[in-house]
Amino acid sequence: MAAKLIEAIRGLERERFRAMVDGNGTLLDSLLSDHVIYVHTNGKRETKRQFIDAITAGRRRYRQIEIQSQDVLTVGRETCVVSGRALIEMEANSGALLFPIAYTAIQTQESGQWRLLAWQATRCALE
Repeated sequence: MAAKLIEAIRGLERERFRAMVDGNGTLLDSLLSDHVIYVHTNGKRETKRQFIDAITAGRRRYRQIEIQSQDVLTVGRETCVVSGRALIEMEANSGALLFPIAYTAIQTQESGQWRLLAWQATRCALE
């Protein structure tokens, strides 16, 4: 059971990152809790609506999100803590940005569906 759950959570994380790159607000809406706390690498905190709106309006443009490592810890039956590293490529007004991050994500069950409840990322130095 635990191995299947861990793979399912990893799949949800990949799906969310793909939705961010594709600007798919509908999919993001289904993958994020209405109560999500989303903290970016610069410390900016956003609600679900602010986060999705920035992506769908093109104010935040992800080109690629590459997972470099990822650990999933199950906490009971309804919560998983994901910690990992990823390489983010974004498009900014000044051109492309490429930077590695370390992150923690909390996935939880809401009415039988897994959703992202919290995200916090830290920008790391390029190695």
